[in-house]
Amino acid sequence: MRASALLGLDLIGPPPSLAGMLRAAVLAALPVLAIPAQAVELPPPDRLGSETGIPAQIVEVVEPHASSPGHERRIGYRGFAMVGLLNRLYGERWKAPGTEIVFFARDGYRSSTDSARFLAGTAWLAFGRADDKPFTVDNPSQHQRDIPLGPYYLIWDNLHDPVARAEGAYGWPYQVVRIDLAMPADYAAAQPRDAEGFGQVKKYCLTCHQVAGMGGEKWRGDLRQLSRPLSDGELKTWIIEPQKMRPATTMPPLDTRLPDVERNRIADAIIRYLRAAPATDITRP
Repeated sequence: MRASALLGLDLIGPPPSLAGMLRAAVLAALPVLAIPAQAVELPPPDRLGSETGIPAQIVEVVEPHASSPGHERRIGYRGFAMVGLLNRLYGERWKAPGTEIVFFARDGYRSSTDSARFLAGTAWLAFGRADDKPFTVDNPSQHQRDIPLGPYYLIWDNLHDPVARAEGAYGWPYQVVRIDLAMPADYAAAQPRDAEGFGQVKKYCLTCHQVAGMGGEKWRGDLRQLSRPLSDGELKTWIIEPQKMRPATTMPPLDTRLPDVERNRIADAIIRYLRAAPATDITRP
């Protein structure tokens, strides 16, 4: 699920640079295992399978985007087991304590998950449906229908993994084109005195926005600066129920599975963090 960051103002991001396009073209021509950097640009499924030696499997899941309480929809997907892929791509590095596996989507959306979550072997990188129907999904929380999931979609065996079941669609990024590793030191510039506030910003905001250069690539500018024109009340509305400020926004509300008191607590922590940084600490876009 694209648990989009606050201030999702439906702006159009910058076009890719020529250097970036050339880099992607060069990487696409290289074998996956020949890329020494942590970031791996994912090739088409046939190449990914042949170059890593990981066989495709079929796994059935409760599709969180298409399900609601009391109305579960099960879908079978074809994909590669994430444990095998990570072992082939990174060796043992990905298992270091505190390491996160980071998935970047085509539009710059960023989803990160603690590497320890993958050790249970319940995650797959899907590339198609087992019944050969269109590889798409509806995302009602963002007012979107028939969204292409390819080239890759991170899925979890939520039929047998209770943690994945409880998280709903969080941690299910689609249109994945790149995998990276994030170490604790990578967040050093964004670490605040308020650890709780940073933790909430990291979970709910850095998917699309950046703080001190760390985070998603959908919008330009540091989130602390982008949020300053809004009052605390306006900012809290954006965080909890953005549709109240802009009905057509693609930004979803803050985790609706949580009770209102918890959503308010999370929003307050995010605001506290964003307001705490001095102006001199903010990188100008």
